[in-house]
Amino acid sequence: MPGPSHELRRGRKLTSKEAGDRGEELARRYLIQHGYSVVRRNYRTRYGEIDLISRHGDTLVFVEVKLRRGTGYGDPLEAVTERKQASIRAIAEQYLAEEQPEFEEARFDVIGILIEGGSYSIQHVEDAF
Repeated sequence: MPGPSHELRRGRKLTSKEAGDRGEELARRYLIQHGYSVVRRNYRTRYGEIDLISRHGDTLVFVEVKLRRGTGYGDPLEAVTERKQASIRAIAEQYLAEEQPEFEEARFDVIGILIEGGSYSIQHVEDAF
């Protein structure tokens, strides 16, 4: 889903926080356009954070969003290491224990966003780990 990046057109660099927020917003819009409802953004614990928690039908989906401004540090999806996956699983377990949401299935998705040349592309991997 290519589109313009307003921050890049203005000629100003994004800070890491702004880039993360921008990536999460792009991912949120993408999910909504594809029939998901977003339940929660930035669920934080002392162990870390889950970027987005959404629903797709009866499935509860924990979404990790990775944004890269070029491929100099690799593809965005490569940044979700085994250690990061374990952390997300632990945080999801805490969310489930605290919130006790109703669902039939749960899964972990990753959305990679690559910003290059003033536009962006989104890659969504369902049931990534």
